[in-house]
Amino acid sequence: MLLPIVALSSLAVVNASPTAQHTRQSSQGTATVDISQTHGPATFLGSGFIYGWPDNGTSASTLIPDYLVTGINFNANRAGGAQLPVGGWATGGFSGYTTRFQSALSNYRTTRKYGGEFILLPHDMWGADGGSGSASPFPGDNGDWTEMETFWAQLMSDLVENDMLDGLIIDLWNEPDGSGFWPRSWDQFLEYWNRATVLVRAGLPGTLISGPAMANAPGLENENWLTWLPSIVGNNTVPDHYSWHQIGAWERCPDLNVPDFNTLLAQFGAPTRPIDNNEYAWPSEQNPANAAWYLSQMERHDIRALRANWAGGSDLHNWMANLVYSNNGTYYPNGEWHVYHYYAGMNGERLVTTASSDTQFDAFAIRQNNDIKILAGTRTIQAPYDIRVTNLSQIGLEENGSINVHVYRFDWNGPEGEVDGRADLGTSTYSYTANELIITLDPPTDSTAYAYEFSGAN
Repeated sequence: MLLPIVALSSLAVVNASPTAQHTRQSSQGTATVDISQTHGPATFLGSGFIYGWPDNGTSASTLIPDYLVTGINFNANRAGGAQLPVGGWATGGFSGYTTRFQSALSNYRTTRKYGGEFILLPHDMWGADGGSGSASPFPGDNGDWTEMETFWAQLMSDLVENDMLDGLIIDLWNEPDGSGFWPRSWDQFLEYWNRATVLVRAGLPGTLISGPAMANAPGLENENWLTWLPSIVGNNTVPDHYSWHQIGAWERCPDLNVPDFNTLLAQFGAPTRPIDNNEYAWPSEQNPANAAWYLSQMERHDIRALRANWAGGSDLHNWMANLVYSNNGTYYPNGEWHVYHYYAGMNGERLVTTASSDTQFDAFAIRQNNDIKILAGTRTIQAPYDIRVTNLSQIGLEENGSINVHVYRFDWNGPEGEVDGRADLGTSTYSYTANELIITLDPPTDSTAYAYEFSGAN
């Protein structure tokens, strides 16, 4: 059916009929998709998570069904034995360290079973897994680095002995800018970083290092970034991957943080490296809408990203960082998993996109031959937004005409709520003009995401 406007909303699709007249929703902003420009093939950069694997001694876990893992094109995990009943090296001694290492080994083997890279968290094996307090020993206390060197010697020996170097990246410490994980001075951390880098590069040549894994994203006035960067340049301890967390609106977004980071790199003469956002999304941001928003941001800036995991204790070691849940041992996907599942099927060349000017709405899009797929969502906002798709002639369409658009909706029933799949809202025919199609997304909740599919000339 041919509709007399170029807007598309969830309400329009549900109620569409041959005689329906649709009133254009007042949009709060516009994201864009340019069919004429691409920036490399889709590699599913956002399909990773921190912890989330059940431990299985030192073996790979088999509890979570394979389809729930392969169905999101899983490619990275980050773990180190945190929040187990025993303390790590600093408080639980060698026995506690061994228990935590075995957990990490199991998680490593599960990750490698699915072909993912494993980011090791030595701070958790040390025992600094949040809330350990200033009374707990930390590397370099009182200027003594002997215990830290002994710890690293043991850890590197165990990594080699257990064949853990393939696909391994080592995050030297987590959130050193937060008192929960590093209740010591910043100068002590800078010295730790330089010493640990030298140890790892000498003991495990070729093994990749990432960092600084700060809780705070880069900013032009952030003193920690302003001192860490010249330190690593001056001491030749630049990591192989730069990393930080991207959590919450207060940390802005990659559209703003990455340009600032590039400015800082140039300011201090630091080389470019791949970027990891090794934890992303606050608990209230883990739902379909925010997943689509975060994935769009990460893909635009070529950031490999791992979902944050907000569980505690043994729950940290399960449920793929709240993408799945289980009842009486039976695992099932929640609504957000279905966003990642759809994302995993977005094969082809990534199209150049922009977020809305308020950065609260974004879209990720791919082109495979003349087929287009778009995934879109807001950042915890229930408001209408537009997607402007330009240069339709690149897929063989006329300057003006009509096009069939297939629409899917992704619903949310909480992290434990089972959702059978995306809602198929059907296909409608929409008019477009001047080589542009306007799609209006008008979500019923602040957690709802959408996908749109259409094709050009055969």
